[in-house]
Amino acid sequence: MIVAALMLAQLAPVEPKPVVTTIAAVRANPKKFDGQVVRLTGWVNQCKPLTCWIEERAATAQGGPGAHLSIGTNPKFDETVQPLMPTLVEFDARFDATCMTKQACLDRAPELTIVRLRGVTSVEPPPIEN
Repeated sequence: MIVAALMLAQLAPVEPKPVVTTIAAVRANPKKFDGQVVRLTGWVNQCKPLTCWIEERAATAQGGPGAHLSIGTNPKFDETVQPLMPTLVEFDARFDATCMTKQACLDRAPELTIVRLRGVTSVEPPPIEN
């Protein structure tokens, strides 16, 4: 029985603990974060089939949205954030530095592959019902 439990433990995927960081830190040193799961907090100001970014600030912020990272195609993520944009999000994602270090990528570059959506905050409060 112990042997079976050990075998099952080996088959279960071990999810690495995410590295809590910032968009600026990842952009400053992409090789350091390559292949790691990172936890990011930022704004999704727009998310379309060819462009979806997490940005440092809301698009309406003084100085603009700041630095960004591309979120790879993920229909479930898009469906979740679409009605709430612009929205503040926190998620864990696997970072791939290929598009920042080796080749130029077009459209929705897979720099971030969502692993877990941790939080979504709409900037517009819901209507009050009487």
